[in-house]
Amino acid sequence: MTPQAAPVPVLVDTDGGLDDALALVFLTRSPAVDVVAIGSVHGNVPAEAAARNTLRVLELLGAEVPVAQGATGPLTREVHYRHPEDPVGRLLGAPAAGPVGEPAAAQLVRHVRARPGALSLLTLGPLTNLALALRQEPRLPELAGRVVVMGGVFSGDGSVSAVAETNIWCDPEAADMVLTAGFDLTLVGLDVTRQVQPTTGWLTALAQDPLPWGGFAALLAAAPPDQRPPMPLHDPLAAAVLARPDLVSCRSTPVRVELAEGAARGRTRADSSSGRGGRPAVQVAEDVHVEQALDVLIEGLVPGLR
Repeated sequence: MTPQAAPVPVLVDTDGGLDDALALVFLTRSPAVDVVAIGSVHGNVPAEAAARNTLRVLELLGAEVPVAQGATGPLTREVHYRHPEDPVGRLLGAPAAGPVGEPAAAQLVRHVRARPGALSLLTLGPLTNLALALRQEPRLPELAGRVVVMGGVFSGDGSVSAVAETNIWCDPEAADMVLTAGFDLTLVGLDVTRQVQPTTGWLTALAQDPLPWGGFAALLAAAPPDQRPPMPLHDPLAAAVLARPDLVSCRSTPVRVELAEGAARGRTRADSSSGRGGRPAVQVAEDVHVEQALDVLIEGLVPGLR
């Protein structure tokens, strides 16, 4: 029997949405991953609400992971919330515990320094916490392991504007700082996440989970497919790519983020003009093995299903 590889230690950054919650369930239940800490950030909801939602998910899972509250707004801009009504908080209720006293950026720096080269990072919201950590520790790209970022779009429409994906748009300065810092970084954007949509069978399988998201999945599975809203698995796919990099194929390219106010704010584009000595390249996911990704996700979300 081939010995199982040791789980990959990972620190997660989340902005408290429903797909964030599913990503956390997948990671917490996956034997391939060891979630050592979680930070919250503004985005779907305020950072405080994102911390509460994360703590509640962990309580439901019976998992003990430290959660630090992070940046309450972008580096330089006004904060915007994608889902200020906080549907996850209303669905799951309030947690019994509270976040640790340490800010999320400081928590990130401490953990990376303690495990140089070994700790992977997964960001599921705006990149403000990672940018703040980079300010605190300029050696962060050398100290961190793999970094997987759910964000960006290179073809097709954006999610918050015609050209921009929400996580990048919410704090483009932070995104540009992170994407040019020299991390070993994979960008999992709308180009691939929109391809991974739950099928009726997938939702029926998730409905077997007795926790609240199982009931939500059962309702969706019962609806006619043509009456369901689009449900791309943005954050869960990024979590799956962290555990299984082979799920996507990537191209290596420097990426530029549009920082100016206006219709193009937050746009990500390949920067072929950088050349030697310019912006470092990142890995941009371009294609995804859809059926395999759905299988990996459901097997992680509902262990023992098969």
